[in-house]
Formats: sequence, C-alpha cells, structure tokens
Amino acid sequence: MAVLVLATGCSSQVATDVPSAKQLDLQCLAAQAPLPTPNPQLPGLGVSLSETEVAIESVARIITVAPGTAEIVWSLGLGDSIVGKDLVSVFPNSDSIVTVNPGHELALETVLSLKPTVVIADSSGDSSVELEKLVELGIPVVVIPDATSLAEINPRVNSVARALGVIDAGNSLTNQIDAKLKNVTSVASSELRIAFLYLRGNAGIYLIGGEGSGADSMITALGATDVGTQLGIAGFAPLTAESLAKANPDVILVMNKGLESVGGIEKLITLPGVSSTAAAKNRAIIQADDRALLSFGPQTPNVISCLANQLAQVVTTSS
Repeated sequence: MAVLVLATGCSSQVATDVPSAKQLDLQCLAAQAPLPTPNPQLPGLGVSLSETEVAIESVARIITVAPGTAEIVWSLGLGDSIVGKDLVSVFPNSDSIVTVNPGHELALETVLSLKPTVVIADSSGDSSVELEKLVELGIPVVVIPDATSLAEINPRVNSVARALGVIDAGNSLTNQIDAKLKNVTSVASSELRIAFLYLRGNAGIYLIGGEGSGADSMITALGATDVGTQLGIAGFAPLTAESLAKANPDVILVMNKGLESVGGIEKLITLPGVSSTAAAKNRAIIQADDRALLSFGPQTPNVISCLANQLAQVVTTSS
C-alpha cells in the first residue's frame, strides 16, 4: 500500500479523532461563519441569459438556482436575503429555506411565489426555459460560471459578489478561500490511486468519474491520482466490472447517499469489479456529503481536509 503523508494542523490526531469511515453520515461539513453583513453598492452588475450586462437594483430577495451558490451568498454575509435556494447548497439553517429545484428541475410557480428581486443561475443550460420566463416577467436573472475545479471557485465567488454589489466582501471571501486551500492542498502527498464512483443503486446507476467530473480536481488536491482520468474517461462513464478490476484503485471515493443506496460499505465491496480491487480488500472507502463534495465554494477546503483525514485513517488501518 502506498504511503500517505499529511501535515495539516490536525494531522497528529488523525488516527484517533477521525470518525470511522464505516459511518454513512460523514458530512465533511465544518462549522462556518459568514462575513459581516455588507452594505451592497447597487446597482450590481451581472451577466444575463443573453450574455449581456444586467443591472441588479435590489438584493432584498435572492434565489439561487446554480448548485452551491446559496452557500456563497450566505458566506458573503447576505444569508438573510436568501428566500429560495438550489438543491445542493448547505450552510447553517439552510434546511429552513425553500428549495426551488427539489427534483433538479426549477419549480417556476415556487420561484414566483417567493417574489425574488434577483435569481442566480449557472451556464449549464438546465431550466433555461423557466429562466427565460422569469426574464420575460421582469425578474433579473444573473448567470455565473460553472465550477468543476478548485481554480474555478474564486471566479464564481467574484461573479456573485459583483452582481450583488458587494465586491469588497467578495475579495475578502476569495482571500479566505485561497488561504484555506493553500493550507490543505500543500500538505497532502500521496501515491494513492483513487476512483470516484457515482452510485444510485436504487436507480441502477453506476458511474465512474474521470477528467472534468469535478472529483478529479478534489483527488488531485489530495496529492493522489484519479483513476478515471488514467482510464481516459471524460466526465462520467458507465462503470464496468472489468474496467474497475483492471484499474485496481487503492481507494474508492463515494458520496454518502450513493453509498447508502447500494447498502453501505459491506455491500459496496462485494459488487462485481469492486470486490477485486485493493480498495475493497483493505476497506479503503472514503466519503463526503452529496451536497458538499462537488459544490466548489467556501466549504471546499473543509471537504478536502476531511477527505485527507479519512485517507490517513484508511491507510493506517490497512497498513
């Protein structure tokens, strides 16, 4: 088994303080604190659906559609203005806020009932028809960049901050994120090969992530090698028993709900292909909350640190 070296601030306690990776409720979510409530300098300026500039006159009632974006708005100190959020944003008390895309599709009637002064979406093209309808009704829609890597976090934060008229708060937040990322990504060194599996057992969905999946960036930040990228996979590809067994990853990375959907670690390590890997033999499974792993926002440094701690534990256990 390869050796993992960690020198984070809590590395000396990794073996005893980290919860067992057998648990299904590992969140990789740390305590957060927002910036002080800023004084928005309006109008803010954002990019519209038509890729032109749109002025935002009020940030009193904000709805986020882009995954993880409500976390950014909250971190900027504007949490009290969030009246509706995307499915995967998570921050303190976020469960009390209306989710506007509960089935991954934008619920237009719900959005309209919340009377937003601005809606923040991404450039993925999802819910484009509904968003265009909002524009027709005079509701400003701001489009921010997608993010599938660490380098794309700050441009996203800056786009949100500019649109909401809180550019100084955006600079403060990106500085915080940079400092945290520098701390957690500069201390992890590993020869481990990690495969990210996207699992939805109840729907018969078994995928392996590769280059551009987002998980590849997280794995690289851990100092490890992404198995899917090694296999030449772009984005996601169907998982086959033969390809995974041949790739033979040292560690498997999953999301909590995905792991739960296949019956937990005990069932995962018996799946065809998985059972033949070093990861299964050593029970080297690491996991993160579905909402946090690929959010690429202020929470990302915490996720990397959490995964690094889990890696240290599975290496120690299997040595």
